[in-house]
Amino acid sequence: MKRIHFLLLQIIIFQLLNLPSPVKAQSIIKGTIKDKNGIPITYANVYIKNSTDGSVTDTLGRFSIRTNLKGSQVINVSYIGYEPLTYPVELEDKEYFLNLTLNEKINKLDEIVISAGTIEANNERKVAILKPLDIVTTAGAAADIVSAIQTLPGVQRNEGDRTGLMVRGGDASESLVIVDGIISQNAYFSSVPGVSQRSRFNPFQFKGTTFSSGGYSCRYGQAMSSVLDLQTKDLPDENTISIGVNLTGISISGSKLMDKNAIEFTGTYLNLTPYLAVTKTNFDYYQAPLGGSFSTRWISKAGDRGMFKMDLAESFSKSGITIPNPENFGAKINYGNRNENTFFYMSYYNYLTDKIRYSTAFSFSNNTDNISWGTYPLYRHDSRVQGRGEINYDTGKKLYLIAGTEIQRINYDQQFTDTLSNRFNDTQLAGYIESEWKPVKSFGFKAGVRAEYSGLLGKGNIAPRISVAVKTGESSQVSAAGGLFYQTASPQYLIEGYRPGFQKAVHYILNYQIIKNDRTCRIEAYYKSYSQLIHEKNVAYDPDQYRFYFGMVDNSGSGYAKGIDLFWRDKKTFKNLDYWVSYSYIDTKRLYLNYPVKATPDFVSPHNLNLIIKYFIEKIQADISGSYYYASGRTFYDPNSPEFLADKTPGYHNLSLSLSYLTSIKKMFTVIYLGVDNITNRQNILGYRFSADGVQKYPVVPSTYRSVFFGINMSLTKFSKDEL
Repeated sequence: MKRIHFLLLQIIIFQLLNLPSPVKAQSIIKGTIKDKNGIPITYANVYIKNSTDGSVTDTLGRFSIRTNLKGSQVINVSYIGYEPLTYPVELEDKEYFLNLTLNEKINKLDEIVISAGTIEANNERKVAILKPLDIVTTAGAAADIVSAIQTLPGVQRNEGDRTGLMVRGGDASESLVIVDGIISQNAYFSSVPGVSQRSRFNPFQFKGTTFSSGGYSCRYGQAMSSVLDLQTKDLPDENTISIGVNLTGISISGSKLMDKNAIEFTGTYLNLTPYLAVTKTNFDYYQAPLGGSFSTRWISKAGDRGMFKMDLAESFSKSGITIPNPENFGAKINYGNRNENTFFYMSYYNYLTDKIRYSTAFSFSNNTDNISWGTYPLYRHDSRVQGRGEINYDTGKKLYLIAGTEIQRINYDQQFTDTLSNRFNDTQLAGYIESEWKPVKSFGFKAGVRAEYSGLLGKGNIAPRISVAVKTGESSQVSAAGGLFYQTASPQYLIEGYRPGFQKAVHYILNYQIIKNDRTCRIEAYYKSYSQLIHEKNVAYDPDQYRFYFGMVDNSGSGYAKGIDLFWRDKKTFKNLDYWVSYSYIDTKRLYLNYPVKATPDFVSPHNLNLIIKYFIEKIQADISGSYYYASGRTFYDPNSPEFLADKTPGYHNLSLSLSYLTSIKKMFTVIYLGVDNITNRQNILGYRFSADGVQKYPVVPSTYRSVFFGINMSLTKFSKDEL
């Protein structure tokens, strides 16, 4: 029945895509944005002044705007690091083509930016570091947002055995993914023991990406380490249909623009059988991952300055893999999973006045995993309902105020075999207020406070946060940030009936940044103090992160993380060459979970280095990307060692390469791409597991050593080859 509903929904969407747009005269403004050297500028903002009619340039600097406005209008163009451009036009019901040029700013950091702990892309209020194009063209990232974020300083690469963002000593549970202000309850595909999973998102869904490695805004909570904040795109520029085929499946997506409304859809079919045929894996799949997904999105302008968005995504998958049995050394066990996931959200914003904007958002998520752990069935279900409202007051460049509130209802259910059943639900309330003040051009100050309450725990907290920034030169500045961050215990403990209090982290961050001539340099030092961490009492240490047995817990855990992060990016020195280098050093120890003493966690590498290089070959319209990643050894548990988690694995090395070729087939824009991860096929070791008596051991390894990925994307929107 579900498959019938799925097919009917597809038919309805295709019918909507073929509906004629309302007959209404419009002006169409097309063109290109380039710099003075004739190089296209990607993701420049192009819009008609005093309206919401606008566009963002694509990878070739092209834009397209449809508008009902008539008469004398002004086109505004802006991009970080370039002087804003205004261009007057006299609009009638016809098509216009403009070739516009932006001039670089002499001062790339003209206005103070409060940036300690935060890297933001495609947002004029912050510094652009990574954009969607960076994400999909980074070798080794496999077009995954989270994998690309892992090339930034302060983030641990999962190295193939863990899922999620692990930031500055925090485990994956300490990071949140936010979409349009709403928490993504299941941001990653369902976890498989020892096999990392990618995120569920398409990078081109989003117009802005803000990554905070600490000291983030009071707008969000329940994350002791990090927040990845994603903002979805507004109305599309035109009607499109695209088809993609690769070694893991087929996808089709499209958009239909209808005056001030638009509908978008994406459908995918997933089957990893071809991928597994060309990539040797370190685990045996008795059921190749198989599934599908469908999402549809409605966007509508509300008046001149408002926007309404609604999104529904549904996915299902199944897989079966043979993994080492954590409870029986040397034995194998079959692990299978059938997953169904639903995510629905809608958001709305508008302006009460020129200075006051209000926004609301609502979401519902539902996730079900039917797991077979050997011969034992395990059922897991979770859901979240969230609503939030926010008011923004912007007086101009000097004062910016935010106030908001949110409510969440969270449910978890779990049943193991037919006898063990557990569940919990929690209602969480929060309110926050934050101000950003820039009394002069060279100084900025941000302060706020967030209050939270958990109905399940019957407890609340108050978390003040503060950031400052001071310009030290025409293109440089120093920033600092600090504050309190709280988080409830992981669901694995709450579902067992334990009710410990909030965990706590205090962040201290100092940042130096210089941006000049398409070069970015960031140096950031930090110290993070943990207290009230969840700690199990009177239990033997078990390194299995998927264990079923937990001891009594309290908030007696503690820890610290301190280090320095370096980031350098250069897009200027060599024509068509873009590269960045990130390096992180961390010293961290903690007493938490079932650790008997304070130690460095087994997912932390003290030294992490990323080198990313991209080169565009204009003559053949091809993009080459290479990446090298190094991590020093991670700790592992050796029962024979006199010191807990003192032994370390060899260093981790990974060299990857990707190639994308842009062309046209039957007047359809086409991208053919090939990626090879771990070209040298290095046999990286992530840890060791020991028998109960400590005599025997086997290495923990990634799901694959070297992998190959190939695919093709085609856009059915016609264009001229000259536009390449």
